[in-house]
Amino acid sequence: MNRPDLPEYAEDAAILRFYHLDSLDPEVWVDDEEGPENDQENGKDSSIQQFQHPEKDDTMNKSSIRPSESDIDLQAIDDSDPLGVYSSIFPDEMSRNTNITQLKEKTTMMITNKKFQPRQFLLQVHKDTSYNDLVSGEERLRRGVDQRAEALKSLVHQNFDRFVSAKNTIDHVYEEMKSKQLNQEQDYGTIDIQRSLDAANTRAEQVYGPVVERRHRVDKVRSTLYVLQRYRFLFNLPSSLLESIKQTKYEAAIRDYKKGKYLYQALQGDSTDRSTGLPEIEETGITDLHRKVFDKVWIEVNKIVIELQNVLLRMLADPWRSMDDQEKTINFLFDLDTTKDPAWFYLDSQYQWITGLMKETYDTSVVKINQLKDEDPDTEESAVKRSLSLKTAIEQSQTKISELNVDSNSELRIWKAISDLVKSQSKLLLRCLPDFWRLSKAFIEGKFANKLAAVSPMGIMPDAPSSRRRRVGMDMAKVEQCQRMTGDIIDRYASLISEYFSLREKNLQTRKTMDGSDKFILPSFLPVNANSIYTSEYLTLIISDLANCVNDINTINLAGEAFSGLTDLMEKARSKFIDVLCKCWERDAKTFFMLEEWVLDTQNPQFTTLLKRYYDYHKFCARSAFKIASLSAVSADVDGQEKRTIAPNYIEKVRSSFLESLYTFLDGLVQLAFTDYTPLNEKDELVLAKKRDKIDVHSVDVRILLTVSNLDHMRSNVMRKLFDLFEVAYHIQMEEDLRTLIDVVDQLDEILFGDYIKRKSQMIRDIIRQGILMSSIDWSSIPKPQEVHPFVYEALMTLVMVHSQISSATKQLVSRALSRLLETMANDCLESFRQVERFGMGGMLQATLEIEFMHQTLSQYVTPVASDTLQSIYQTIEQAYDPQQQQSSNLKSELSHVKELLVFSRKSTVVQFLCFKQNKDRSKKSTAANIAYPLNGKKASDADHTHKWTVMVKGLNNEDLSYYVKKVVFKLHETYPNPLRTVESPPFEVSETGWGEFEIMIKIHFHSSTAEKPVMVYHHLRLHPYEDDINGQPWPKDKPVMSLLYDEFVFNEPTESLYQTFQQHNALAVNLPNKKSIKDSSQPLFSTQLEQDEIDRLDNAQQAINSQIALLKQRLDAFE
Repeated sequence: MNRPDLPEYAEDAAILRFYHLDSLDPEVWVDDEEGPENDQENGKDSSIQQFQHPEKDDTMNKSSIRPSESDIDLQAIDDSDPLGVYSSIFPDEMSRNTNITQLKEKTTMMITNKKFQPRQFLLQVHKDTSYNDLVSGEERLRRGVDQRAEALKSLVHQNFDRFVSAKNTIDHVYEEMKSKQLNQEQDYGTIDIQRSLDAANTRAEQVYGPVVERRHRVDKVRSTLYVLQRYRFLFNLPSSLLESIKQTKYEAAIRDYKKGKYLYQALQGDSTDRSTGLPEIEETGITDLHRKVFDKVWIEVNKIVIELQNVLLRMLADPWRSMDDQEKTINFLFDLDTTKDPAWFYLDSQYQWITGLMKETYDTSVVKINQLKDEDPDTEESAVKRSLSLKTAIEQSQTKISELNVDSNSELRIWKAISDLVKSQSKLLLRCLPDFWRLSKAFIEGKFANKLAAVSPMGIMPDAPSSRRRRVGMDMAKVEQCQRMTGDIIDRYASLISEYFSLREKNLQTRKTMDGSDKFILPSFLPVNANSIYTSEYLTLIISDLANCVNDINTINLAGEAFSGLTDLMEKARSKFIDVLCKCWERDAKTFFMLEEWVLDTQNPQFTTLLKRYYDYHKFCARSAFKIASLSAVSADVDGQEKRTIAPNYIEKVRSSFLESLYTFLDGLVQLAFTDYTPLNEKDELVLAKKRDKIDVHSVDVRILLTVSNLDHMRSNVMRKLFDLFEVAYHIQMEEDLRTLIDVVDQLDEILFGDYIKRKSQMIRDIIRQGILMSSIDWSSIPKPQEVHPFVYEALMTLVMVHSQISSATKQLVSRALSRLLETMANDCLESFRQVERFGMGGMLQATLEIEFMHQTLSQYVTPVASDTLQSIYQTIEQAYDPQQQQSSNLKSELSHVKELLVFSRKSTVVQFLCFKQNKDRSKKSTAANIAYPLNGKKASDADHTHKWTVMVKGLNNEDLSYYVKKVVFKLHETYPNPLRTVESPPFEVSETGWGEFEIMIKIHFHSSTAEKPVMVYHHLRLHPYEDDINGQPWPKDKPVMSLLYDEFVFNEPTESLYQTFQQHNALAVNLPNKKSIKDSSQPLFSTQLEQDEIDRLDNAQQAINSQIALLKQRLDAFE
């Protein structure tokens, strides 16, 4: 229809549009393109089918889909621009034949419409029109209005007569009808007209009825196709959701669902979705039938969504998915309007899973541990097996646990399984609890609340207001529930750990022993025969794992009292582990003596390897106890705390075990000495026998000597180091405990050493008494001496045997033992000589010869007590000597004869008693020497003095020692005036004259900056040569006799200042030449070659002595 053909009246236009005619006088009949006629119900089913398959109608021409217009009151359509700027007010694509819905939307912009909105008209049609065009349009509009007004006036003038005529005609007809007596039966004269109209209507029904009916059906189909096309997304939603779910594209499915939900809500009357902010949807042409179809489609969508919810809930119940994925899943479920709270569902499922998995993991670990214990061959406690395990553990104490071969040791396998139990529980807690608490906090803070419920007071579901109120109340109620579940997870972790390690029992259980004392029962989690080293190591490892777990959990900032369960667990574990460690420590100390193999330490052969083992064991246990007691559960760095505070009760427990272990070990040492040796492992005995060499472990004397040597090292070295380490670590003073312990060691030492000396001195006492009192010697009438009596040799040979026995085991005790034996022997001689009533000249000289022979032979072992006793012997002999009853003779000449006999006897027994010759101590660093010149008739202060001598302390190359030596004190024989001589500046020497040899005690004091104690050195003053010169010729009478002793001072752990002082004086360099060059006088007298020569001579002499001892033993056996 073209604009020039537009009808003049609106009713004509309505007829034309209703019947889709181009003219009121059509010349050609045009049939509508419709399908076969169906009833209304079939058409409804077909429409539903079309809704379910919208893709089949994509090619339909959208412009042909129009709703029914029978109920619309249309006016004449004039879409011309009243301003004349455009040909039409509608866009080019909008034609008159567009559907009625769109026309209604545009009628408000038509100037002929009663609802015309000028403002909207200008905004929509002339938003881009220039001002000049608008002014011109205004003028045109004014002219048009004026023209229409004129046309209306002209119409009234032209048709006024017709209006008047029509009015008169109507009045005339009415009067005429009344005059003819119109009645009700004749319908007041209109019955004929009514009949004519009915006949015309019937005819019209017959002619136009099918056309109208088909037109109506076509309108329905077009309306349905229109709705189908417009809401095609909604009808495609079920299939698109299924496809997205199949491809696991859950985000796309949820996005489509939310869009479809908005459309469905709009169709149901909720025209605006405030949560999405989408524009309004006008539901033009939507009938109840359409809404029923939409309801069916949405029911299908809900079924699919419910299945999707179940899929997401199953994913949410998967405990191993990451927290980020689970948060997405929770948000998905909220978007899907699930009836369950997904956040709470996840929290509850995670709680159930975590607690269940903890219990399952714990049970699995316990079963594994019990299996290992059942496979362990050690089913009963055995001190021997525990000692063997302890020996191995001490050797591995410096090795990391990760480097140990766990599979080869059943105890280590059990301990590793126990450690793995704690690690698995801690790992599980650290894996699950942070995510659980993170989600709990998000839930508590409302991050997972339903967004629609939070924004819209209406909600999505019909009962949304009450649902929202329940959610708010539930969240508030579940805040405590979230915290309680978090606390329950921690409590489950703590309860499982506590259950296995018996942490609920504060103290160890005890039971009565046979002697009535209480014996502690160690917890059942310990392996049978568990040693303290492995126990300490793994308990430290386990509590470190606990502390690391607690520290990591502390970083997530748990609310409420949840974290307190972990701190309580740490304190209970600390207390229990310290108790267990201390009792294992004390238990192993009681049997530690069983590890004694009587093998000398390779680095320091003065004691056995037992002491090093004990030092390592004791230090390891004390260090482990310190780690456990000081470990903090809430620090940033578990292993890097500089200041660690330890509870006093823990310090007291560890201190008690520290001391108890030492006392128990000392008791074990005494038991070792008096108990015959029994090897722990017979397989190792052959190897140990080779290491012992000449040590006879079945000899009680040897065991006592080795034990005494061990006690000496314990007192001087081991205990001091252990106490120093303990005091530094625990910040307490234990000086009083150390003094008490040293007193105990001294008492034990005196008991053991005294027992040894007592038995040896008894042998010597019998020889001395037999020789002096029971050998038929008449000391008052025997002739002048010709030789030393045999009992003296026998007594000295006994000492040689003692020397040999001690040297083979503990060389450092030779001097101490022989000095004590010399004291007892001198005392025995004194008591025996006191029983002699009178000495004649020969008896006095004989006794003097024998005592002097013993004195000089054992000179290096003469102590002040022995010296005093020897002087008392001389005085006793002198008091019992009666010169008046003897023939007059020259006493001086007789004494000279005795001296000659003494020298001869010394020379003749030099080999036999070579072991008594003073050897240089190669462990210190100095030179003690004396040089003696014969006077040969020169005048002296005393007429009896025969030599002038000088004793000195000097450096190897005569260097000055005053940079570290403060003074030297020489103690001479008490017969000298002022026997205590102090020299405070170099040269450190004393010169005197005399006639006899004696031992000089030299005490060297060091400067205070060295922090070293004074050192005592004994030097035998030598006046006479006891061997020929190097050429084998007799020693010249005027040649001086020199006695040089090369010593080396070893400063263990010197102070920094002392070390620097030594460096400045080149005292740290090796200054002893390998071989002495005779031509080079600048070199020192000593050399390593000279030392080796002397060692060889001593070895040869030792072999000769051993041969003679063996010969004497054969003779004794023959006598018996």
